[in-house]
Amino acid sequence: MRSALSAFAFACLLAPAPSLAAEPDSETSDIARELTDPARQAEIAAMVETMTSLMLEMPAAPLLRAAATMAGENPEAVDESATVGDLAGPEAAEAPREFAHRLPQMLSALAIMAAAFEDMAPLLRERLEQAVPPDTH
Repeated sequence: MRSALSAFAFACLLAPAPSLAAEPDSETSDIARELTDPARQAEIAAMVETMTSLMLEMPAAPLLRAAATMAGENPEAVDESATVGDLAGPEAAEAPREFAHRLPQMLSALAIMAAAFEDMAPLLRERLEQAVPPDTH
């Protein structure tokens, strides 16, 4: 799954980028511009890395006890020190760093997609109006 997302992001980066400023004052252009700003990308990457680390450190025992109870098992047998990271497995330890490393690429791809959608929106709106009959009520 990760490699598919990486390949998609890479393909988006290699594709010819439409202008990010189809309408200079549009909200989508502002978002696209922000997503391609290296300082903003670094800020978001640091935040995602921190949030992912915190999530992996969260206690999993309450959820595991509830699952054991629903399965008719002994909830007291649950390891109280279990974390979400323990459930995810040892490879999850690299996830926060991996996300932070790849996030700028993903944000750039998202910005390109936002700009492309902005360019396509008028045509989509026109096609939708043609496809959907007007409400006569």
